Amino acid sequence: MSRAKKIMKSRWLWAGFSLAAVSGVAVCGASWWAVAQSQQVPDFYKRARSQSQANVEIARNQFQHDVEQVRKQSLRGGFWKASFGEDEINAWVQSEFPERFERLLAHGVTEPAIAIENGELFAAARYVSSGWDTVISCRLSVEMTEEPNLLAIALSDLKAGALPLPLEPFVRKISKEAAIGDLDIRWDFTQDGPIALVKIPQEDPRFVIKPLVIESINLIAGQLQLDGRGGQDAANEYQPRGPLHRFVSYRTREIQ
Repeated sequence: MSRAKKIMKSRWLWAGFSLAAVSGVAVCGASWWAVAQSQQVPDFYKRARSQSQANVEIARNQFQHDVEQVRKQSLRGGFWKASFGEDEINAWVQSEFPERFERLLAHGVTEPAIAIENGELFAAARYVSSGWDTVISCRLSVEMTEEPNLLAIALSDLKAGALPLPLEPFVRKISKEAAIGDLDIRWDFTQDGPIALVKIPQEDPRFVIKPLVIESINLIAGQLQLDGRGGQDAANEYQPRGPLHRFVSYRTREIQ
């Protein structure tokens, strides 16, 4: 082999090794960055999970009191109103989660929490599995529809820590878990992202109001505000208030 060919060969080898080394560093750097991003915890989650046990107990008692007030209100007539603070909701979720969401616990989901800010609900939970220990969070907004108790819930900003995650696998997982849990969830796919269409049953033995029809949902300054009507004619007299979701890929006749 001539000297020129040897030089060219050595240069190609050096270039190959250099490219491999740079690629390795880039992959390692990207992996480190992804791990570092996944370890970040949303501020709202820190606040929600930092409540003392005494404050959690106070919020839980307040939640029970507010539920009782709604029950008494519903006995006086068809219309009802309810308002629950995010601390109350977190206290309720903390106490009910182990029993109501056994499958999520089995899959490594624990310590759920929510926050209500600027007309949106932020939800998060810790997720632990082989190689993962992170806080999964997302942002939700709710609109009424023309169908009684069919809520349109927009999902966005899904993250593991500060690491953005694709919504498509999450949507499939929700659909699978909902089917197993006998929960009616369908999807309307819009330009802004997937909309979960959640059907709330009018009759449920755990409901304070039966039959229950929700006509308005507001997320305001740390408060979940609901109002609607009960009674046998509630569905026929349904009058939604606030923004209405207009179906894009979903057809209302599917639920008839």
